[in-house]
Amino acid sequence: MRVLYEGAIFQILRCGGVARYFTELIRHLPQDCQPTVVGPAAEAPEFSNPRLSYRGVQTDPPVSWLRKLTRERMQRRIGQQFDAVDAEIEHWTYYSGLCRRSIRRGNRPLIATVLDFVHEAVPSLDPSGKHIALKHAAIRTADHLICISQSTHDELCERFPDCRGKASVIPLGTSLSDVTPAALPAALTDKPYVLFVGRRNSYKNFQVVWKAWNRLGGALPQEAKLVMVGPPMKRREATQLQWRDDGSAILMPNASDALLRTLYERARAFVFPSKAEGFGLPSLEAMAAGTPVMVSDLPVMREVAGDCGYYFDPDDVEMVAQMLRSALTDTLPNKQAIIQAGRRRAASFQWQSTAKRTAAVYRAVAEQTKTSSDNRSSDNRLCVA
Repeated sequence: MRVLYEGAIFQILRCGGVARYFTELIRHLPQDCQPTVVGPAAEAPEFSNPRLSYRGVQTDPPVSWLRKLTRERMQRRIGQQFDAVDAEIEHWTYYSGLCRRSIRRGNRPLIATVLDFVHEAVPSLDPSGKHIALKHAAIRTADHLICISQSTHDELCERFPDCRGKASVIPLGTSLSDVTPAALPAALTDKPYVLFVGRRNSYKNFQVVWKAWNRLGGALPQEAKLVMVGPPMKRREATQLQWRDDGSAILMPNASDALLRTLYERARAFVFPSKAEGFGLPSLEAMAAGTPVMVSDLPVMREVAGDCGYYFDPDDVEMVAQMLRSALTDTLPNKQAIIQAGRRRAASFQWQSTAKRTAAVYRAVAEQTKTSSDNRSSDNRLCVA
């Protein structure tokens, strides 16, 4: 099975998030799948797949003011390279292609992944509506859709009833256990801490954790820390949060997978207060590391964590504060039993399974397309006769 990936996501993200999903998917494809990625020449990720062919293309001109003038020409050139690849199926990694090329159906069946409906739930993330328009166009154009959770699939079918027959649910996996752990930073040695991972904006709802943290004050152990792994904090965010750098909160931007594994494993708990997710991969990573997960009570969170999470109302600052205190004073109920159950549950989410099930979709869609094409050819021959 020759599979072609339109690698726009690697122009947007170098690692993490959706880029991690596609990197792990391609890395774990079955032996009979031969992947080709048409992606940005300057941002090629490490796939560790010996069967992979990576075709790097220039996606930005050397001078920024030339961008708009040359975009259409670059889109045509990328399209020509994309169409020239000998493949049986194509899978787009984003809702638009390299250089903002519109998603389109070519001479191969087209697969798209539906990650979430966060922008629809939080319109302020997309005031122009461009992202939503691109997503909806991709949903309508694709021959088959892969949803990363049942919750996403259910919302897809609610918004697009006609897509019910062309959508599959294939959950994500976790692979941090394959990484050699790094040393714990000296600032955290022998310190109890709670871990937050991800962006902190808008629907990620970090502000409720920060308010809860400040409310606890002297109710916490003296050396307790709140550790955040995510992007650097800009002045505007610090102002909005009323950030105070008293040493109790530590921000670690762009942590490596090796360090992230260590941070998960040594944390008293992982806190995930998001108000909307397509899957919630960090909670799965935390469970795999043997860390208690304290998460928002959302259907998608229960889909991933099941009975292995401590759930809270993401708007209830006091409830979050009490969970933080329980984690840092080692008084979470049934902690060891939940940790063990979490490890077992996380073990059922594997990238090998994600890749195997995705490859099965590729084969089924390719075969269905071939059968439909053969039937049309047969009908045409009958008409001629």
